[in-house]
Amino acid sequence: MMRYELMLAIRYLRSKRDERFVSLISWSSGIGVAIGVAALIIVLSVMYGFDVELKDKILGFSSHVDIQGPGNTLEQWPDWLRKVERLPEVARAAPYISVPVMIVHGSLATGVMLKGVDISREQEIVRHMVSGDFNDLGKGSPFKIVVGKDLAHKLGLRTGDNVNIVSPAAGIAPSGMTPRMRSFKVAGIFNSGFYEYDIGLIIAPMEAVQRLNRLGNRVTGIELHLFDRNQARMVADKVRQLLPPDAWVKDWMQQHRSFFRALKMERVVMGIILSLIVLVAVFNMVASLVMVVMERRKEIAILKTIGATDASVMKVFLYMGSILTGVGTLTGALFGLLLAWKLDALLAWFQSVTGVTILASDVYYIDHVPSIIDPVGVGLVVAASLGMGLAATLYPAWRAAHVPPADALRYE
Repeated sequence: MMRYELMLAIRYLRSKRDERFVSLISWSSGIGVAIGVAALIIVLSVMYGFDVELKDKILGFSSHVDIQGPGNTLEQWPDWLRKVERLPEVARAAPYISVPVMIVHGSLATGVMLKGVDISREQEIVRHMVSGDFNDLGKGSPFKIVVGKDLAHKLGLRTGDNVNIVSPAAGIAPSGMTPRMRSFKVAGIFNSGFYEYDIGLIIAPMEAVQRLNRLGNRVTGIELHLFDRNQARMVADKVRQLLPPDAWVKDWMQQHRSFFRALKMERVVMGIILSLIVLVAVFNMVASLVMVVMERRKEIAILKTIGATDASVMKVFLYMGSILTGVGTLTGALFGLLLAWKLDALLAWFQSVTGVTILASDVYYIDHVPSIIDPVGVGLVVAASLGMGLAATLYPAWRAAHVPPADALRYE
């Protein structure tokens, strides 16, 4: 049989004609808990999605560990490369050259970063190509480039066009020291999904960049890509032990520390702010349960006169609070998970219908709202909601248990 405490709790939550207002307030507190839980899950999923998406975008075209020499260029890089690529955590290692240049097409010009790569070691870029073939960089003349889609749009570039690249590396001309310039052919266009790369990065064979800047066999540094990017700090420590003391080693956690720390702080602050919605609903629950206690003083007194203990009376109101909190939390969690799962598609539909751009890629780095459900975050939200809800029922339950039967029934 159902325990009578639970039976009474369910009965008290049902509305009667003369108690409809009190019952409405009680269930409104449960609805408030549901709204707060759903909002928390959605926001935390979006913030977690931003964190994962930005890491994927940034590290898609960037290294997990960067190695450079004591100067602007590195000459003994072949020996260093052989040492570091033997590490079991390293998926691939590749030398690179990075120099600021100006790209000119017709009357249009802009400053970009020219990156020279070893074509055979950088096949990850192939999956980002939207036009042309990345492997064409290794065929025929080395003076070819691939550019980002936003840069191509800005300069009106297409695959097969010729552009001039002006390097700050000085050359000697009859008029004195002048920047070096060379014509390059656009072999393809890539889309990294990260605006900073798509607008400000061009990639060319390492040989072409070395010849343009008269670097000989020197490079800027060595990039390490790991099987697990979260091991970057540990691998960086290993690399420092392998290489000479003048080697400059930095992992992605150090390079982008401020950015991701700010993102993490924003996620925590948003969680705290939105948890106030649940807290307000919990205070509403306290008020509604106290009202129920006041409405049921006579019934509580009768229960105590026929033998109900204080603990038994407390259980009635603890059950009421548990039901309101449990239903509200479960409903909010299910609704929040459903919205977080389909949020990107819903916002894309909203943008197509209204024409309103929610995220501009040149401002927010990405052009969509990523939503990835974090099981740990969802678990914490549900546990916190249940904990606050149950704590909120303690005072009303204690007050109900201490209703004096004689005072409540004095005038009956």
